[in-house]
Amino acid sequence: FFLSFATDHIRPLPSIKEYLTFSSKLLLAFGVMFELPLFTLFLTKVGLINYKQLVHNRKYAILLVFVFSAILTPPDVVTQLLMAGPLLILFEISIFITRVSGKKK
Repeated sequence: FFLSFATDHIRPLPSIKEYLTFSSKLLLAFGVMFELPLFTLFLTKVGLINYKQLVHNRKYAILLVFVFSAILTPPDVVTQLLMAGPLLILFEISIFITRVSGKKK
């Protein structure tokens, strides 16, 4: 796409190093992101969290999701939203999993 903007005065010089750095950073971030339900299931089974804590701290989790997304993605709002959206959905799934699999008293 960016190569189509090349002119006599503007020459694109893509580097494999920058591409691999960008790709590996996004792959790692999205890979870690999809482990959230498994991580919360583990913390629930250990007894460190329960679904009431997750529901109570939801607003802080939303803030952390957007901060995390802003740090790990390039300075682009669309990419940040593409990471934050699924992470918020996964957080809600984590609340459901925690509620279903929580320790019974």
